[in-house]
Order: sequence, then structure tokens, then C-alpha cells
Amino acid sequence: MEPPAIPRRRLPPLNALRMFEAVARRASFTQAADELGVTQAAVSRQIKRLEEELGAVLFLRHHRAIELTADGERLCQVVRRSFDEIGATVEEMRRSADDTTLSVSVSPYFSSTWLTPRLPSFFRQHPGIGLRLHHSYRPPDYRHEPFDLGINWGDGKWPGLVSERVLTGALVPLLNPRRLRWHPRSEPAALLRLTLLYEFDLEHWRAWFGRAGIAMPSEVRSRRIDDSHALRQAVLDGQGAALFFWGLAQRDIATGKLLQPFPLRLEHGEDYHLNHPRHASRKAKVTLFRKWLMREVAKAPFV
Repeated sequence: MEPPAIPRRRLPPLNALRMFEAVARRASFTQAADELGVTQAAVSRQIKRLEEELGAVLFLRHHRAIELTADGERLCQVVRRSFDEIGATVEEMRRSADDTTLSVSVSPYFSSTWLTPRLPSFFRQHPGIGLRLHHSYRPPDYRHEPFDLGINWGDGKWPGLVSERVLTGALVPLLNPRRLRWHPRSEPAALLRLTLLYEFDLEHWRAWFGRAGIAMPSEVRSRRIDDSHALRQAVLDGQGAALFFWGLAQRDIATGKLLQPFPLRLEHGEDYHLNHPRHASRKAKVTLFRKWLMREVAKAPFV
């Protein structure tokens, strides 16, 4: 069943309203005509037609002056307010189109661990583009929030958005072997002796053990830490073993700060995705940032 049609508003011609606003502001047909680049006769005709359409007198014509009637003043306030709002919106859109500052919504831990260390390369290549970052896991509402693009965590299936996978969201167990007793030849079941730390859902641990061929008991020592930075610190402090983002743990693993005791990774369907409205690709600053980002992604062996 189709939704009911919205009735079309019956509005006067925009050109007539423009001339009316100019005459009201200038208090002169002659000055309004000069401002608009038309003849005084053309202005007079448009005002007369507008008055006929509305069935109201808008101006009182005196010998050397004109003044708004009560109906004219009422219409003038509405038209002027509407034109002001249209003008402000158009100006904002022009500034946004020409602005050299790129506004990016980005997942917080991805921002601090992956993106920020690489940004000097972007600024060297594009010194004329500024960057404003806002931290959020989910993409912004581009219709109501002033963002150019996002790098956010999720399944990438966001209606109305162009989405490209940037980095895996696969989870792996991590621990600090210097704080916990851990034998290099331990089996995955040995992790059950530790406190199981996680950020999102304990079921991720259950799924990981399931892939390892182990049924996780219904009762385990576990703790949710709802922040990636705090979760990493808890692992560094030896508070337990954590399921953590494999792609974002590479530096800690490479430097020996943390140990990935088993190669098994849990792909749970959510990754980091570059996303933006389709029309944003027409902006040069968005295109330049995307090309730079994808070149950086191509250099990483663990995306």
C-alpha cells in the first residue's frame, strides 16, 4: 500500500517574493529595481501580481514614499526569515564544500594505535588539509552531523553509505607471560585457569574455545572491561588473558609486551570500515584521504 501523497503547497512565485522583500527592505521600488538589475516597471508588475494572488494589499503608495500594510509586514517577516535561513544554509554548504579541514569519525582505539602514528605521512603529502577527529565506534548520522567520512567498527552494512574494509576486527587471546605463569607448550584449555577478559561479549570467548575444539564451561572467571585502552592495560598488568583485536595488537606482540599464545583467530563478522555518504566522494579532500589511507592499509601485512 502506497503512503498517502503529501499535498503540494501553493506558493507564490519565488521571483515575486524576492522583489517584494527587496522593496520592503529598501522602502523603494526604484532602489529595489537597481539592486535586482531590472526595471522599476518589472518590479511594480510583480508586486501587483503578488497582491492579486494573495488578495491583499501589501504596500500603501504615497506621493514620495511607500509603507508596508499590516498584511505586508506579516508577509515580510516570514519571507525575510526564510531567505535568511536559506542564505545561511547555502553559505554553510559552500564553506563545507570548499573547506580544507576533513572531519572524521573514528573508532577510538583504532585512532590512537593505528591511524595517529601514520598521520604525519598524510600531512607531509597534503599540508593544505587539516584533520579533525571525533571518536565513535559507530558511523555518524551524516544527515545531521558535520562529518566527511568515518573509520568505524561494525559489519559495514550501513544503509546509504559506501563502505570499505580497512582492518580486520578478528579477536585473539593475549596475555603477559612475565606476569602470568605460562608454559610455551600449554594447550588452549590452559587459558580456562586464567581470568577471561573481554570488551564486548563473553560469547566471543565461547566461540573462540569452540573453534579450538573446547567446550567452555558455563561458569568461568571472567570480567568485562568496556574500553580497549583499559583492557590492554589490564592484560599488561597480568590480570588475565584477553580477547583483543589482532590487527591492533601487532606492535605489542612484535615488541614482546604481550604474547599471542595460539594462532587461532576469531572472525566474528565485524571489522573496521572506511565509510561515507556516496556524494562525499565528490570532495577532493575525501578522495585524497581515502587514497592515502588505502595505500597505508596495503603496506600492513595483517589487515
